[in-house]
Amino acid sequence: MAEAIAKVLVAATAKGGAGKSTTIACLAVHWHQAGRDIALIDADPNRTLTRWHAKGSALSRMNLQTVLDEHEIVGVIGDLAHDHDLVLVDCAGFGNQAMVFAIGAANLVLIPAMTDEANLFEAARTHKLVASAAQLTRRTIAAHTLLCRVKRSAIATHAREQLVALKTDPLIAQLNDRVIYQEATFHGSSPTDLAPSSLAAQEVALLAEELEWRLHVRPGMTERSLVRRVELT
Repeated sequence: MAEAIAKVLVAATAKGGAGKSTTIACLAVHWHQAGRDIALIDADPNRTLTRWHAKGSALSRMNLQTVLDEHEIVGVIGDLAHDHDLVLVDCAGFGNQAMVFAIGAANLVLIPAMTDEANLFEAARTHKLVASAAQLTRRTIAAHTLLCRVKRSAIATHAREQLVALKTDPLIAQLNDRVIYQEATFHGSSPTDLAPSSLAAQEVALLAEELEWRLHVRPGMTERSLVRRVELT
């Protein structure tokens, strides 16, 4: 049953190619298959999520609104939040007013980042932007960085340490560099749909569970148990 007001999750960073659209698509398909009523908003002028949605695969089963007018996005988020369990917003890969407005309407902002210095620096800037938006709107807006497209565990460990030092609250879960994520974009789908038993599908599931826990819709989970599950993946 849908809640009176849905939880709103926004993927945002001014760094292009960090994995925002892929992460939103993967989470959407996972939660949809788990029985949640999902709404999608594509606020990126590149319309990446809109193109994937049009391919007629797993992503197309969900309600998607393409919103490029910065003055409309808050209203669209509010309308969708009354009729769905979760609203997922994919913002542009550059700083714009629509991203700021979407952040102001979010319950949680997800900041994808690859492991290089430029991505980590931009993630820290975005995290500060969320803090400013929370002060401006006088409401709590959680913000967490997510390591994406991870190629080597040693580099990921160093990057995570840097994100902690930058006070960006990195998630325990991460998405590694796997071919199936790229394949999924051509299908408008997700590893959850294309290869349910794959390591990528397990990564998406762990990410979704951690976000549910942090959004306070998954009781009983602990950080220690989540760390243990991620280590076993």
